[in-house]
Amino acid sequence: MTRQHNRLSGRTRLLMAAAAAPLLLSSCGVVAELPTTSMPSSFSAATSPESRPMAVSAPAEATASKVVMPVYWLGLNGSDVQLYREFLPSQNTGDPIGEAVMAMTTDTPRDDDYFTPWAPASKVSASISSKNIITVDITSDAFKPSLDAGMAHRAVQQLVYTATAAAANAGLTTAGYNTSVVVLVDGKAGYNAFGHEDLEPALERDKTLPAPIWIISPQEKDGTETSVTFMGTAVVREDQLAWSVERVLNGRPETTPVQSGEIKLEAEAGETAMFEVPIELEPGDYNLRVFHGDGDNQDSKRFTVY
Repeated sequence: MTRQHNRLSGRTRLLMAAAAAPLLLSSCGVVAELPTTSMPSSFSAATSPESRPMAVSAPAEATASKVVMPVYWLGLNGSDVQLYREFLPSQNTGDPIGEAVMAMTTDTPRDDDYFTPWAPASKVSASISSKNIITVDITSDAFKPSLDAGMAHRAVQQLVYTATAAAANAGLTTAGYNTSVVVLVDGKAGYNAFGHEDLEPALERDKTLPAPIWIISPQEKDGTETSVTFMGTAVVREDQLAWSVERVLNGRPETTPVQSGEIKLEAEAGETAMFEVPIELEPGDYNLRVFHGDGDNQDSKRFTVY
């Protein structure tokens, strides 16, 4: 994610508020209750080859632990809004897909740079067929926010990614079938989400939307021992993938890193690869950044060493 050293949680607020589309005011000066949350650039803008998205397959998202669930959020990355994933504690409600989608609408991301454009849903339930067709039934109150076409598409894909990842994580998918999502709203098909997205057909993942760099571990606000191995995935680009760790003092990362380096990815240009970097740190608060070249694509996490 594109971020400066002082963190960009404010950019999320800017996107959700100041980037709102202009409103038509009535003669009595009443402002619309729900200003439109808009994309920072044209929805029709094509993804450039230099910033290709990450390849994320739903079956690969299963974890060894069932006490956590995958939830997708949106995050500002340069002039685009892209998908990022976190793992949140699971209450093991017996409906792992519905629980994850509900969390997507009601919970707060651990990382302040992420956000959700959804309103809290009153109820979410889900089921999955033997051919990996997931049916999510969500209440219409979740669609209350006013979004432009680009943000509406990303919000719906946020649900699709969350539902398919949750199904894989719970071991509910069947090998040999693509996973798709049918979205019912108040039990009915054919809803037009946020006034822009037709939910009538079964939906699949839009592979252009994941951000090109994810830090998977540590997660935001994690605590760790002095021997730290940070892990993640990134798209291979001509620009070198690099990392830096800065101390956080008085709530702000210092400008000079305590450690930094480059990461060699074992993949061809345009492909996605995993990375692991072991480091030793003294106790304290730190900010980890992983970025391409001059930082056009970047993700960062704050964590504490005990």
